Amino acid sequence: MKYVKYIFLVLVITGMTNCKKDFLQQEPYGNAIQASTFYNSVEEATGATTTCYKYIDYDDWWQTQWFKQVGGEAASDNAWIGINGGQGTAVQAAHYTLNAENDRIEAHWIMLYKSIYLFNATIEGLQNSKVDAAVVQKLTAELRFLRAFQYFELVKNWGAVPLITKTLSPKQNDYTRTSAAEVYNFLKTELANAIRLLPGKSQYSTTDKYRISKGAAQALLAKVDLYTEDWSGALDQSGQILNSGEYTLEPQFGNIWQTANYNGRESLFETQFQYSAQYPNLGNIFPTTSMAGSEGGWGYFTPTSDLENAFKAQGDSVRLNWTIMRHRFPVVGDPAVTSFNANPAQEKSARFNRKVYIPRTERTPNGRFSKDHIYLRLADVYLMNAEAAAMLQQSQPALQSLRVVRNRVNLTTDMTLTGWNLINAVRTERRLEMALEGDRLYDIRRWKDQGGQPVINGIFGPNGSFVRYNTTQSRDPYETTNLNEPQNKGASFKAGQHNLWPIPSKEIIASQGKIIQNTGY
Repeated sequence: MKYVKYIFLVLVITGMTNCKKDFLQQEPYGNAIQASTFYNSVEEATGATTTCYKYIDYDDWWQTQWFKQVGGEAASDNAWIGINGGQGTAVQAAHYTLNAENDRIEAHWIMLYKSIYLFNATIEGLQNSKVDAAVVQKLTAELRFLRAFQYFELVKNWGAVPLITKTLSPKQNDYTRTSAAEVYNFLKTELANAIRLLPGKSQYSTTDKYRISKGAAQALLAKVDLYTEDWSGALDQSGQILNSGEYTLEPQFGNIWQTANYNGRESLFETQFQYSAQYPNLGNIFPTTSMAGSEGGWGYFTPTSDLENAFKAQGDSVRLNWTIMRHRFPVVGDPAVTSFNANPAQEKSARFNRKVYIPRTERTPNGRFSKDHIYLRLADVYLMNAEAAAMLQQSQPALQSLRVVRNRVNLTTDMTLTGWNLINAVRTERRLEMALEGDRLYDIRRWKDQGGQPVINGIFGPNGSFVRYNTTQSRDPYETTNLNEPQNKGASFKAGQHNLWPIPSKEIIASQGKIIQNTGY
């Protein structure tokens, strides 16, 4: 496994160029990939493709991974920004008081398009290469998955976005937004083509298990189908994964979050990280940003009492303890911590994310770790399958998939559920199983209530259920007394505006008005 992770050291990091430029005017990150490059050997082609994997997350806190928590979790009912005096623009995003100049939004947009530029450049280099056609097809399929992964991130955050599938000159500014429907159709076509060309995970050698497999492409396609309410498509793709025999659930929920569980039996796609004393900007810094100050962390993204209550309502102690570390409780899986100090005077909820926590004996001197970031895993696929079946009123298949996930954490399943009772049970299960993994905001945006309105509209806003809980019902001793981060988070949410993020204003200016802003900004 160490060998696999050190593959990513082939790119010597030279630092970012000015992140305030228009995304199409960015110089390529590092010097390993250029638009004019072509490859003379399998080794060169494979090495360039391998290098591209790192650009899903890049290598520092502010680039992509951090905003996936600001957006995916802290802007939902699952988490606060957390630390007293935390980044003001992150708080603005999480509390829906932001505008189009928000630097966290802008950085995420820029880094996504930087990576897409590099993927496009490498695809073009492969097309011009002297390498065997079958190798080119397979590597191109990997790159198309990576590009689709980033475009999925773009479209679920901003809706219509520029769809750029080739390298452009920095002087080109004639791009416009492509409708969300067209972007989703592009993703479906790209992923369907990738599925035809990619091997199964079991066909990769041990040192190549991190590479994109057929199952990873099917899982992303199933998720795209969920977001477009193509329930039959999601049911089909998720069902193919479940029946493939390529993946099994980890027998214990906590196994998923072990630091050394690289590309495990449940994992379909995860980004690789390796601590290096020689290259100190490598390794995963996200656990440090999300750990308590008392444990050497930065104190961001503290889970809400509302999320803790959701676990307790289901009697779900297993996932509660492996998801939320609580003040003065032992930390499961770390015998060195028998009474966790969450520093409640400085950190909003006195709770932290156990899934990204690094036990004390496994920590490195610089706060960067060899802990991978899992983006797609089998339990997620089971819940996609359950949701699609429930929406198609296929109750028994939905219940069977739901039961598999619940059985692992010793919860019973009511096998008589139908209709909206079943739909809501699946949604609750998804919140608990996938908590703090970056999906919550996008789930409540895409889900509709029985009246056909986005679920988020009933959670946030002046009369939203989460806002009412925090301002009139909660008796949580930490959240209600540490008011450095306002307790009325989400009260400023406006339906029809905050269902999408604003396009960064600098991009609109750079496009000379060809890019049109989202409604309300």
